[in-house]
Amino acid sequence: MAFYYRLFISGPRFRRCWIFLIIVTTVVLLLFIVVPWTNKCQNTQTIVRDWSIFSIDNSTDSQSHSVLSDSSFRRQFRGEEIRHLAFLKVHKAASSTVTSIIQRFGWERNLNFLLPARSPNLISQNESINVNNIISDKDATFDLLCNHVIYDKEQFTKYLPKDTVFIGIVREPFDQFVSSVYYYKYRWSVPYLARLPSINPVKYLLESPNQYEPKKRHDSYTRNRMSVDFGLPEELLHTTDKRKILPYLQELNSEFKLVLIKEYFDESIILLRRMLNWNLRDVLYVSKNSLKYVPKINVRDRHRHKQHSFLDYCLYNFFLRVFWRKVRQQGEDFHMEVAYFRQLRSAVEDFCNEQKKNPVFKRRVFEAEANEFHPDIAINKDLCELMTLNEVDFTNKLKWRQFPNLRP
Repeated sequence: MAFYYRLFISGPRFRRCWIFLIIVTTVVLLLFIVVPWTNKCQNTQTIVRDWSIFSIDNSTDSQSHSVLSDSSFRRQFRGEEIRHLAFLKVHKAASSTVTSIIQRFGWERNLNFLLPARSPNLISQNESINVNNIISDKDATFDLLCNHVIYDKEQFTKYLPKDTVFIGIVREPFDQFVSSVYYYKYRWSVPYLARLPSINPVKYLLESPNQYEPKKRHDSYTRNRMSVDFGLPEELLHTTDKRKILPYLQELNSEFKLVLIKEYFDESIILLRRMLNWNLRDVLYVSKNSLKYVPKINVRDRHRHKQHSFLDYCLYNFFLRVFWRKVRQQGEDFHMEVAYFRQLRSAVEDFCNEQKKNPVFKRRVFEAEANEFHPDIAINKDLCELMTLNEVDFTNKLKWRQFPNLRP
């Protein structure tokens, strides 16, 4: 820099040399800094383009091809997949989408599910698993659980294998509350919510909770519902003492391998995939039960809700911190895999939705070439039908295969 300065002040005779040197220096910087950085960025994006859609004849079995590729890939890179899994399905927290993933995983491997006896897709909303609310016989064994039920470790381990992995999901409490109000008021006409005014029901419920909320906490979908689903004791629903709450949250953390976070859903799914040693194909999904509401909300409503469902905030904040701690333990390629997964999943969802609308697409296959995140993936009409099947129909499909005598 001092050399450049001396040239500059030496007068007009040396100005041309000074300008020439500036140009040469700029070109050198571009060659040694900008170009390698550009190439690095291009290299990180090469995996994103390797998929295509093509037509096949009826004799092509693309699904079995994908399973064979997955098997060799798993042995080579990741070890054996976990097949004993209990998912705590929390109300209005994107849990139907996770349930769909698990149902498809179990269906393709002919695994057995704990299934509801009294309801199409609900084991129980106010008690844990017992002999009266599941379908069973004396010789039945079970691998997977993913329908609504209250968590109780003793009951879960009574019906599932000893090596079962427990996972759950939580959602930002206020958003979960608002979604529950609108869903159960307008979709299911739950009596205590049906009594709320149609205009701004959130405001009226938070202003007068004792006027509307059921006396039994297990009957409420809108007061500490996530904590109820996680089986936290009744006395904690009435306290704001974090010293009493924390030991129970720590105990849950020791029992659950992972609690997914709805607000970081794709990150949660990739973390789940890695912990279970599943293939990326296994966790592809089409969103379920994602109804959109535009309620009128203000700061006062949010403040009231923190008092209304204090325990849910403790639960959510605790597992949010645990979640990011687990993410930080992943390798450098974690966020790269999430970004790739988002693009692949979106393309697959578009393909499957087009198959439902356009008969021509039913003879086509979506294929993603093998890369650092997965072996060859081929998705055909049959897999799209499984991915888009609603929870009730899928539960019935599983029920009739496990217990053929129940088929109508």
